[in-house]
Amino acid sequence: MNYSKNAFPFIKSGIWRHTITTKNSSTPKLVQKGGHSFFRKFGTQIKKGPLRRGQLLASGSAFATLFGLSFFDFSNHGITVKEVMSHNSPKDCWIVLNDDVYDVTEFLNKHPGGVSPLMEVAGKDATLKFSQVHSTTTLEKMKEQLVFVGKLRGKFENFLNEEELRIEELKTRVPPLETIFSLSDFESVAKEVLPKTTFTFFATGSADEFTLRENHYAYSRVFFKPRVLQDIEPEEIDTSTSFLGSKVDLPIYVSGFAGSRLAHPLGEKNLQAAAYKYNMMQMVPKQNSFSPEEFYPDVPSNQVQTQQFHFNERREIDEVDKLLRDLEKRPTIKGVFFNVDLADIGNREKDNKQRIKNTAENAGVDSIVDHRYGQYPKFTWGDVEKIVKSTSIPVALKGVQRGEDVVLAAKKGIKAVVLSNTGGRQLDYSRPPLEVLAESRKMLKENKLEEKIELYLDGGIRRGSDVVKALCLGAKGVGLGRPFLYAMAGYGEDGASHLIGILKEEIKNNMRLLGVKRIEDLNESFIDAKGLNLRTPRANDVLYDSAYMPLSFPEFKNL
Repeated sequence: MNYSKNAFPFIKSGIWRHTITTKNSSTPKLVQKGGHSFFRKFGTQIKKGPLRRGQLLASGSAFATLFGLSFFDFSNHGITVKEVMSHNSPKDCWIVLNDDVYDVTEFLNKHPGGVSPLMEVAGKDATLKFSQVHSTTTLEKMKEQLVFVGKLRGKFENFLNEEELRIEELKTRVPPLETIFSLSDFESVAKEVLPKTTFTFFATGSADEFTLRENHYAYSRVFFKPRVLQDIEPEEIDTSTSFLGSKVDLPIYVSGFAGSRLAHPLGEKNLQAAAYKYNMMQMVPKQNSFSPEEFYPDVPSNQVQTQQFHFNERREIDEVDKLLRDLEKRPTIKGVFFNVDLADIGNREKDNKQRIKNTAENAGVDSIVDHRYGQYPKFTWGDVEKIVKSTSIPVALKGVQRGEDVVLAAKKGIKAVVLSNTGGRQLDYSRPPLEVLAESRKMLKENKLEEKIELYLDGGIRRGSDVVKALCLGAKGVGLGRPFLYAMAGYGEDGASHLIGILKEEIKNNMRLLGVKRIEDLNESFIDAKGLNLRTPRANDVLYDSAYMPLSFPEFKNL
C-alpha cells in the first residue's frame, strides 16, 4: 500500500520528512503495526498537541527504531547543536556526519571497532574522526544500519582539549626534517604529536608484546661478512629489482595497513605520491581511507601497486570474482595479497587499556565496551585454489608464518608470500619473520621450488641494514608499515619521502661496504646467521628501546 502526505492529514508540515523504503521494494511505504490502528493512535497523539522529541525517543530509541527516525524532521530548520549534544550516553547516542544527524544507539554494539570510538564522538560532529579511518564508500554502507534523525542546524564550535592544545603547539616546533636521520627519529616525534590513543593504536602489539619486540631484535642476531678490495665505483651501486615481474628501484615497499588518516589528513595519498617519486611499490590496503573513486584518479598509470585484501564475511569470499575483475582492470595493480592470519583478532592489550581510559568518563561505557575479539569467516586452502584458477592476476598470501605453508603455497600456484605476524599484533610468541624466512628458503630449496615463489617479509624494519640482511637470507623485498605512519604524523608526504630516502642511502652504504654492486648479488655468503635462533642474550638497541612505549600497569584512583 502506498501513502502520500495527503493521506494522513494529522501529519503536520515540518514533521513529515521521508517515507521508508522496504528492503525488497523501491516503493516508499509506511511502517504498519496492527493494520491502521498504529497510525490512528499516532494521529490521536498529534491532535492532542505537538509531539516532543523526548516522546519519540522514549524507551531507549525503541520507538524511533521501529517507526524510523528518518520519517521525521523535528523542526523546519533542522536540529540544533545543543540538541545533538544532549544525546551523548550509551542509551541515547547521536552523532553528526557531514551535517546529517544519526541515532547510533542501536548500532553501538554492532560497530566493528567496538563501542569506544563511537562514544568518543557521542553528541558531537564525528565527520573528521570518521574520515580519518573510513572512506565515503564505508559511510554509504554504514548508513543502512543508522537511524537518520535530520539535518544539523548550525555548527559545532571547535573546542580543543588540553591534549589537543599541547599537540597543536608541538606541531609548530617539530624538529626540522633535515635533523631526522633514522626511522626511530620519526617515531620519537610521532609519540609527541599524535594523540595518545592514536599512537597507542599504531604502536600496540599482542598480549605481552614479545613478538612485537622480537621482530626487530632478530636482526641484531645476524652479522655481516663483507668482502674487501672489490672493483666497484660508488655510482655503480644499483638498488633496483623486480616485484612480481615489475621493475622497482628499491627492494622495499609500503605495506598495507589501516588508519593512515589518523596520522595525516592525506593518508594513503601521501604514501602513493612518495612511493611513485622513488618508483617503489605501494600495497594498497583494503581499508583505504579513500574510496577508489577518490584515490585512483591521482595514481599514474605506470605506478607499481599491489592490493591487500582480507575477508570480513563469507559473502566476500563467495563474491571474490568481482574483486578480481575490478583489479584486473587497474593497470597499476600487479598482484593481490590476501591476509591468511585472521582466524581471529589478537589480544591487543595495550590498545584496549588506553581505550578503557578514554571512555571511563562516559557514564556506563565501561560496562558495555565489547571486549570480545572479531570473528572472521573461515578461509581455507580450498578457497585459495579457486581464487588462483579464476584470475590472471598474480595471487599472493600475506601472514604466512611457517616454512611448510610456504612450500604448500608454491605447489598451489601462489606467486608470492609475505612472511608476517602483522607487526606482532596477532599471536604473541609467533616467531620473527626473519627466522621464518631462513626456514622457508631452506625448505623451498629442498623441494626445488625456490624459483616458483617470491618471498617478502615485514615487521621490525628500522634500518637499511635490516633490509640488506633480509635480502641476503632470500627475501625478494621488505615491507614497512608503522614507520610510514610515524613519518606522516610529523611531516606528511615530505616525511614519507624522507623516510624512503634514508633507507635508500643506508642500503647503498651497506652494499658498498659489503663489496656488492647489485641487489641480485646479495646472498647468504655475506652474513653470519648462526645466532638467529638464539633468542637470548640480545644487544640493546638504544634508539629503538627509547622510542618503544612499554605496557603500563593499572593506576590507583585519586581520592
